[in-house]
Amino acid sequence: MSGRGPGADGLSAEGGKRMARLFVSYRREDSAGFAGRLTDALERTYGEGSVFRDVDDIRPGEDFAQIIQRGLDEVAAVLVVIGPGWLDAGDAGGRRLERADDFVRREIEGALAVGKPLLPILVGGARMPAAEHLPPSIRPLAARQALVLGDASWKSDLAALEAALQPVLAGGGDEAASTSVPPRGRPPARRAWLLAALGVVLAASLAALVPGWRAEPAMADDIAGTWGGSVEYPWGARHDERFELAVRDGAIVGSASFLGLPRTIESGELRGGRLHFTTRSNEVLGDSPPREVLHRYVGEPGRDEIRFVLESRNGYSANPPTHFVLHRR
Repeated sequence: MSGRGPGADGLSAEGGKRMARLFVSYRREDSAGFAGRLTDALERTYGEGSVFRDVDDIRPGEDFAQIIQRGLDEVAAVLVVIGPGWLDAGDAGGRRLERADDFVRREIEGALAVGKPLLPILVGGARMPAAEHLPPSIRPLAARQALVLGDASWKSDLAALEAALQPVLAGGGDEAASTSVPPRGRPPARRAWLLAALGVVLAASLAALVPGWRAEPAMADDIAGTWGGSVEYPWGARHDERFELAVRDGAIVGSASFLGLPRTIESGELRGGRLHFTTRSNEVLGDSPPREVLHRYVGEPGRDEIRFVLESRNGYSANPPTHFVLHRR
């Protein structure tokens, strides 16, 4: 199920018809109801025709495989809807995923072949399939961060999905980071950090001399805006991350991506010349249920850069802190 990338106004050049931007892959007997509900919700957000789904968008007599492949070539993102029966769906001949002509398998293979963003969507209480349970050609799907859509939490789950899609549909998913991460332990540029240290001393002096004076307004100007860079995580994965930061009434707000997906900033504050905030994500491991992970960030602003230390807790995996640098975009 496919989508075509829109122009700046989201319309095609052919008669002004809105092009689909999202491709919904699903098994009809496994999650057709969820796929239909998801399609309707996304079209309310992005406009009629912005989501391609085979039931609605392939006319009788058309070459199913050809239409699917053409959509994959032009799609902005592929949403793989996975229900409880997705992995083991089959008949007397065995699992469908083991067949080279299985359309769900071909859709995922096609998306991987052209490097399109893949977002697994777990519905109906499904769990993320482990890599060893997938055919080799689609095992990279198991490494993708899954999102959960539940009946009871549909509204908030849908909002999280739309936040994850925002940079992809805006074109941010194709941007290459121009900044590399310096080796751990490498000291910061002397001049930048000397200026930062002097700023902290000056702020403390003014705070003592002028009642009610705070350093946050000056710091807010330093950190507000868009920051980006390539982040290498302790388990070897590397992602281009993008932070959108703002300061409102002394609190840090905005979003900070993790594994390429934007997360809402919580409990953000400026303290001691540093940024402190948290975000959340869901970690899925094999057949285990999703587990919420809390990410704690501490950032030290420099000249057009922020050096971060990230610690993640409560997940299935225990990893050392992640050190990285983001630069102003």
